Amino acid sequence: MRFGFDVQKSKRLRSNPKRGIGFEEAQKIFEHPYYLDQRSDLPEQYRAIGWVGEKLYALIFEVREDKDGEYYHLVTRLSRSNSYMKRTRKQKPVSAENIARLAEKGKDVSRFFTNAGRMMGPIQRVNVDFASPMLDELDNAAKELNISRQAVIKTLIRQALDQHYLATARQSFAKRRVD
Repeated sequence: MRFGFDVQKSKRLRSNPKRGIGFEEAQKIFEHPYYLDQRSDLPEQYRAIGWVGEKLYALIFEVREDKDGEYYHLVTRLSRSNSYMKRTRKQKPVSAENIARLAEKGKDVSRFFTNAGRMMGPIQRVNVDFASPMLDELDNAAKELNISRQAVIKTLIRQALDQHYLATARQSFAKRRVD
């Protein structure tokens, strides 16, 4: 996975004693299993909580797209606190910039997230070769659905795996009924 972030903001985070690390170091969260939670409103943002070295950190990011495909845009790094998992309250939408400003001031921003997250394995990059006609089909589907090519590929693979698991379960069930 590629990452993008504001270099100046990363320097400010690194120099802030409450933060301790910049975005360059915070990317290591994704190299190990991490907890992923999604914001409850737009713009679509995520919170990843994971280990960097010996310490637990939280990172707010958005999935963005450029000419090279999808990447994680790192918005802010949260200070360590015991209040990551508080219940969310229904509130009017707050802009990503305002949440980032609150987080930079060391304020608790957990109320802006659903807290219905899940543990994720480390991100692994995979290169796949496609024939031109298949790429054209994928690009047409992406354009029709208004999503990235990468999102189409991930969705199709997920559907195929789900169908495979269902077929395997049916075969196993049918075999048990015969025995």
